[in-house]
Amino acid sequence: MQPIQETLTTFNCANLEDRIRFDLDSVVEKEVKQAYTVKNLELATSCMDYTSLRLADTTESIKNFASDLLKKLKKFELPDVAAICVYPKYVAVAREIMQPTGIRTAAVAGNFPTAQTFTEIKLAECRMAIAAGAQEIDTVISVGDLLEKDYEAVYNDLHAIREACQGVTLKVILETGELKDIETIFNASLIAAYAGADFIKTSTGKVPVNATPESVYVMCEALRQFQAQTGKTVGIKIAGGVTKAQTAVRYMTIVRHVLGENWLTPATFRIGASHLMDDIVKEIKALQMLNQEA
Repeated sequence: MQPIQETLTTFNCANLEDRIRFDLDSVVEKEVKQAYTVKNLELATSCMDYTSLRLADTTESIKNFASDLLKKLKKFELPDVAAICVYPKYVAVAREIMQPTGIRTAAVAGNFPTAQTFTEIKLAECRMAIAAGAQEIDTVISVGDLLEKDYEAVYNDLHAIREACQGVTLKVILETGELKDIETIFNASLIAAYAGADFIKTSTGKVPVNATPESVYVMCEALRQFQAQTGKTVGIKIAGGVTKAQTAVRYMTIVRHVLGENWLTPATFRIGASHLMDDIVKEIKALQMLNQEA
């Protein structure tokens, strides 16, 4: 493969800002209203990475978190979520509880949330999480190198992590709120895709600015161009501040608008959330009541 810097020049994000503003203000807002249905809220649930990444997590709290998830799904007759996401030391606990279901176990690894350590340590943590039972790994891109435009370093780091994560789903967190501009988010998306990411993900949820409609649009456009050039499909995960059903549907609508309906499956679309499910349950009930009255 040619140097990643050269590869990036074959893609184009010029004039994307004007298109984003028009689409988000005009087209997407109209489509969100039409997309706010029980069917799409259930789809959002099936694409959810149900997440606990608290400083105070313990073995007991993760047991309760995982067990509570299964109770909620059964009580409210919801589809299974895509995955449960925890810190590496709790992977075995979560995996054991999820074993009877089709719900996958994901772990953040590679020195989450900063990625500010030696590549060898990142690889070791990823391997240990996988050995503990993780079926998916969420890892953070090297934001500092990215902002310095040391794209080869970013690519090499991610490529090494991809090699260490053979056989499992790899999601690369771009931390878009720290990347500041469209071009950097666009390039970060492409570097992660070329390095072998199965998903690119907006945020860790640990910084002041997390997922935004604008950053998600840019990531989708990068993935659209990547697929057009390479024939490869890379998924997208929205995470960081998605607590309301309305927000989830808005992001789903952006993905549908830029990438198409086929992207909205757990294989290529995820929502990372800790508190979203309760609002989805509330909104499904409200919509069902409206439908009954109509």
